[in-house]
Amino acid sequence: MILGYYLQGQDNDSFLNSNLYEKNISDCLGFVKNREKYITQDFKIKQTKYEFSYTYDGALIVSQRFKEFCKNNKLKEIEFYPLKNQQDYYLLKVKKIIDFDVDRRNTQFLEFNESCNEYNEVVGATPICLKENRQLDIGFYRTNIEFGRGHAKSPLILVDPKTFNLIKKEKFKGLYGEAVLDKYDWEE
Repeated sequence: MILGYYLQGQDNDSFLNSNLYEKNISDCLGFVKNREKYITQDFKIKQTKYEFSYTYDGALIVSQRFKEFCKNNKLKEIEFYPLKNQQDYYLLKVKKIIDFDVDRRNTQFLEFNESCNEYNEVVGATPICLKENRQLDIGFYRTNIEFGRGHAKSPLILVDPKTFNLIKKEKFKGLYGEAVLDKYDWEE
């Protein structure tokens, strides 16, 4: 059974904050948790052909058209932070959290940092396994686990099947989805 869809996007060939490249998680945890505070006057995405894309350091950038789609469909618990230098683009932050099943997926946590109680790297995100094997309610979700390394750690963004079908009809450039299942072929 399909529980929802994992939303993925193209790289927009940009860094929201390249100064944190290869820094330890304790030095960039504030950035990982609050990217919206790091949108500067200088930040500009290089690839503007995508309506749904990611920076190399995990910031999700969406177009004005995507924002209007969310508004028109009354999708809640998401926030849009305008890019100061590109008025038709926004950093998207999803507020609703869903629990990822790290045991079922065999996710690995590497390089624990005692000073901030975080792991520098988390691998093993896909295929996505959720703790609750039920279809997602209407809306966007972010996983409670952030995957990747250092300043590029970010949650996975999921959406319910009904909303995903509406998204597909809009044909947003750069956006594609992968089904999240209640059980995968590799599971017995």
